[in-house]
Amino acid sequence: MFNALKKAKNNCMDKEVLCKRIRLPVKNIYRNEEECEKLSKFIFTIKGVVSVRANPITGRILVIYDEELVHKEIIKEQIYKYSATSKPVENANVVKLNRTNFLEETALPIAVEKELLEENKVENNTIKQKTIEYNVEGNVITDLFNTNNQCSYWHCMDREHIRKVLNTDYQKGLSEKVYKQRIHEVGLNVLTEKKKKSLLKKFFDGLNEISNRLLIGVSAASLFLGHVADAVAIMGIVLVETTLSIIQEHKAEKSIYSLKSMMVQKARVIRSGVEKEIDAGKLVPGDVILLEAGDKIPSDCRLIQCNDLRVSEAELTGESKAISKSIKECSKDTELANRKNMLFMGTNVLCGRGKAVVVETGMKTEIGKIAAMLQNIKNELTPLQRRLFKFSSKLTKVCLGVCLGLGGVGLLMGMPLAQVLTVGTSFAVGALPESLPAIVTIAMGLSVQRLAKKNAIIRKLNAVETLGSANVICCDKTGTLTMNEMTVKKIYADKCLYSVSGSGYEPSGNIKLLDGYEEENDALKMLLTDGVLCNNASLVQDDSGKWNMEGDPTEGALITAAHKAKLDVEGIINRHKRLKEIPFDSTKKNMIVLVENDENKTVYIKGALDKIINKCTSIYENGHERLFTIVDKERIMKVCDEMSDDALRVLAFAYKKVSSEKDAIYNNYVFLGLAGMEDPPRKGVNKAIKKCHRAGIKVVMITGDHKNTAAAIGKQLGLLDGGLVVSGPELSQMSDEELDEKIVNIQVFARTSPEQKLRIVKAFKRFGYVVAMTGDGVNDAPAIKEANIGIAMGGNGSDVAKDAADITLVDDNFLTIVNAVEEGRTVTNNIRNTMKYLLAGSLGEILAIGAAAAVTGTLPLLSIQILWTNVICETILGAALAVEPVHEKIMEKRPIRNDTKLIDNKLGIQILRRGGLIGATSFAVFGAYNYLGVGLAKARTMAFSNLILTQLANVYRCRDNKELSNNRYMNISVGISAALLLGILYIPPISGVFRTVALNPLDWAVLSGMTAVSQI
Repeated sequence: MFNALKKAKNNCMDKEVLCKRIRLPVKNIYRNEEECEKLSKFIFTIKGVVSVRANPITGRILVIYDEELVHKEIIKEQIYKYSATSKPVENANVVKLNRTNFLEETALPIAVEKELLEENKVENNTIKQKTIEYNVEGNVITDLFNTNNQCSYWHCMDREHIRKVLNTDYQKGLSEKVYKQRIHEVGLNVLTEKKKKSLLKKFFDGLNEISNRLLIGVSAASLFLGHVADAVAIMGIVLVETTLSIIQEHKAEKSIYSLKSMMVQKARVIRSGVEKEIDAGKLVPGDVILLEAGDKIPSDCRLIQCNDLRVSEAELTGESKAISKSIKECSKDTELANRKNMLFMGTNVLCGRGKAVVVETGMKTEIGKIAAMLQNIKNELTPLQRRLFKFSSKLTKVCLGVCLGLGGVGLLMGMPLAQVLTVGTSFAVGALPESLPAIVTIAMGLSVQRLAKKNAIIRKLNAVETLGSANVICCDKTGTLTMNEMTVKKIYADKCLYSVSGSGYEPSGNIKLLDGYEEENDALKMLLTDGVLCNNASLVQDDSGKWNMEGDPTEGALITAAHKAKLDVEGIINRHKRLKEIPFDSTKKNMIVLVENDENKTVYIKGALDKIINKCTSIYENGHERLFTIVDKERIMKVCDEMSDDALRVLAFAYKKVSSEKDAIYNNYVFLGLAGMEDPPRKGVNKAIKKCHRAGIKVVMITGDHKNTAAAIGKQLGLLDGGLVVSGPELSQMSDEELDEKIVNIQVFARTSPEQKLRIVKAFKRFGYVVAMTGDGVNDAPAIKEANIGIAMGGNGSDVAKDAADITLVDDNFLTIVNAVEEGRTVTNNIRNTMKYLLAGSLGEILAIGAAAAVTGTLPLLSIQILWTNVICETILGAALAVEPVHEKIMEKRPIRNDTKLIDNKLGIQILRRGGLIGATSFAVFGAYNYLGVGLAKARTMAFSNLILTQLANVYRCRDNKELSNNRYMNISVGISAALLLGILYIPPISGVFRTVALNPLDWAVLSGMTAVSQI
């Protein structure tokens, strides 16, 4: 075989001077002629290799190759793989062999050494190595088939070379002996996951936060002082808040389980020449598997044989149409979605049969790579959570410092330790807004309910707030901006241009003449008949009355168009018996069927215009066939270009009558016309995009379409207005620095891979954007999880995408995203107003406590009164403020910047002013009544009542919308709080607990005046 290969390649030897060459030192062949011969034969089987010369004296191999047929990286990897799998010379129990071991131990020429160092990416004079270990028998015990740092070249290698690399037999499969060795080498075909923290560990981590530690200390101090009720209340707040946060975090970690559900349970495999069904988890590289319609692919495979094999890869690549597979080799740089000779784990066989060899399993598959990306993405804090964390940390530290300072001053003044602790704990309880976490949770919870009514299901509460800060929406086109239902929009036949109304697969609408003169519409009917017969799709109506398509979306659109032309689709199919079919092929780009009716036999063909037009010698016009001229072809090409400029996908149609099945069916067709189709935009998407632009939100479309098509669709949607359009191959050539320079101006990404989508999201985040990412497939999951806010499609989305997302759209509609952003902004604004309200109240409390303690040496409030004010009264009123309805002009404002302070200068001044007045008036009434000698209980009751009344007034002042009737929850809350205050003052059992006394009309008059002063 080697001699035959050598003879076949001798014709290329004269071109050696035009070929590239690579020279590598390999230790395995040093002083070993037998290994030289084996390695030469192995490398010579690589397509594109012109010459191989291995020298056992120098231990080097020279490979001369045609760069157009094979890349040098493929040759390098194959040399390393072969060298790694050959039996080592050493006899130690475990021998470590790495790439530097392949080199001669003697000095290398400078040029060779430089090439090797560059190849291995030297950092700090250290070569990054891939270590491979052997056991005593010489069997590899680590993965040889694909490392994390190398690319997979299975799609561009010829089948014979793959057979040698995997050491398999395409007819008999692996032997049981080889299988047992290999399963030991590579492990099971399963997805693994990292070990996660236990719930108990997460719980204690939550308790260890600085604000919780301070509250726990306050609770301990209260217990030490005998204030059991206070201690229990404070500790209860800490435990409840920590538990809620842990539950939310735990629910978020589910995406890997949905990926596992995509794993196939069984697979048909050929082992030792016997076909059998095995557990798919036991597949290894080199296994030969059999596939047919309805099967789910159990691992990444390279096709060996296929017969009309079409596969749905929508969840992995984002392509909604069926992919026709072939066994032909692809070029090295072929994108994942275009690797026609590859099958990927978790995708589905729609029709046909095939035989394939397993090349990657488990975490090395494309699905496995996505699983690894998902596991390596850490959950980040939302913008508000980061601001709250920073603010709480600062507030807690300030509070702790002041408490220690007051305690020190008190001890120096001779105050008893118990009194010092009482003042300190009271100050801490008053300073910390304990009800803030609960109010934020309530605000988000009610927003979740409102969004559910608007078809947005929120899976993580903090997602609502993040939406309010979003200033970039990276949006998948298919199904979100568009309907994900192919629709014929224009037809050209017999010099007439028709428009087709309606959208989707609903067979309602009509076909209207736009241009031309129509006497008879025979050409139109014949074109649509061609579309019906050269077709394998069907329309079905479900129980709800909705029409759905089964099969290829393009073919479903043609069936729908025929219905709109009032053709009897079922009758046409029944009257024509299909005798032969040549399915669509990615190379031929057409589909051919031979049908027979009572009158004659006819061949129908549909496909790409550039393929069909060259097969035609006649054209159907004015009811008869005539010669197809160059002028006709130029006119039709112009019409096709005009349709393409409108972002339409164009198909050409032709036919020919034959006398028997033996007649040639590959040429001499009669041209019928063109059909332009699109995935139509959703209703209202253009207005929603304009609304986003007015709100300062950048909308970026990420699609699997080709660059020109993506640009046309972007313009049609009003999304592309002078920005850049970047394709996946172009993106792969950019460094992160180059991408960062252009990211602001890019509006459309086309033909992107899962890794590139993840990279796009990271680039926007590096620039400081708060990113919302939408998607529906497994390929979108890493980017969805990495984004600040992940949005999955509920209708057509995969479970993996939904579990990785924060929000699921029930209707898969971009308008719902805009509504959710509007709600998110409202929540953010309400939380900001609530902060103003709560902090003003807390400031008022600590000012009153501090002033009274400093001036009179007596606390104006008891701990139980402070807790009531903070936890009950402020929570009720704050919650009402947090659920303010959507403001009509909320989307006319710019989004809050990610680096905006939680308390800016304007808000800080408002808090200081109102808090100062609340504190001053509360201290004033306490000091005055205490000075007048009416009793400490009466003075504390006045201070307690003043705090609550000023907060009742302050809550209305903190609203954006000042109309009282606009928020019935607030009016109810104010009424409840006032009633509770009266109960505390006038119902003896309750007043005994709070140690209050009844107030007379004069007292209420004083309180009214103080409340008015506090709101100046």
